[in-house]
Amino acid sequence: MKILVIGASGLLAKPVVQQLDKNGFQLRLFSRNVNPSMFINDYDIINGDVFNPADLNKAVEGCDAVHISISRLDEKKATEAIVKVAKEKGIRLISMVSGCTVSEANCWFKFVDNKFQAEQLIINSGIPYLIFRPTWFFESLDLMIRNGKATLLGNQPNPYHWVAVDDFARMVATAYSKKEATNKIFYIYGPQTFLMKDLMEKYCKALHPEIKKVSVAPIPLLKVIATLTGKSELKAATALFSYFQKVKEPEKSTETDTILGKPEIDFEKWLELKSE
Repeated sequence: MKILVIGASGLLAKPVVQQLDKNGFQLRLFSRNVNPSMFINDYDIINGDVFNPADLNKAVEGCDAVHISISRLDEKKATEAIVKVAKEKGIRLISMVSGCTVSEANCWFKFVDNKFQAEQLIINSGIPYLIFRPTWFFESLDLMIRNGKATLLGNQPNPYHWVAVDDFARMVATAYSKKEATNKIFYIYGPQTFLMKDLMEKYCKALHPEIKKVSVAPIPLLKVIATLTGKSELKAATALFSYFQKVKEPEKSTETDTILGKPEIDFEKWLELKSE
């Protein structure tokens, strides 16, 4: 099977590419800025824009499956274009990276509604599918450190089963290898639960000992600052963290672990792997 990975330069795509390669799949990588220097092995690489029909047609041509791992795009619009070409080219399997809180009930939040509508396009396409709904990744902790300071947006009272991208990659590759995984939604959760602030403190103690305190920036204040400064990135981040203050992680699904195997990397193991 030859798998086209769309969004191949992203944080979640690289480990998936490496694991799919390790499991014996042929790969083609597609994004606007993917390049060979990002990977150890050589791959069939196409640079292009998912919203450019010529680029997308060229990328899908000759592939058997499509894995969608995109962010910071209009996912509904992008998925609509991908599904259209996938049908024309006879794609046999399509997969997508979504999020653990994505559901119809949470579509009041635009970011989630976009992902949910993208999921529905895939489910209703008639093409066999795999949908992955991962929780928070350990790797995202790095994004909360700026200019030598660790800052949490809002008090974040809800615990999450934080997961390592390497576990996620293994589970994605396993799903591609198992017939019983087809046409299912998988919740990808790690083996431990943490409050975001508690985990940030552990992370800083282990990897950033110079940071003695994790600060909490109040959401209402951040909204005012985002409005006054016109900073779109701060506005988006504030909206996202405000959402997670309100929405809890859904119950853990036993089906995911049964079919794809349990995640094995806890926080301590993740720290060891990161320092290697």
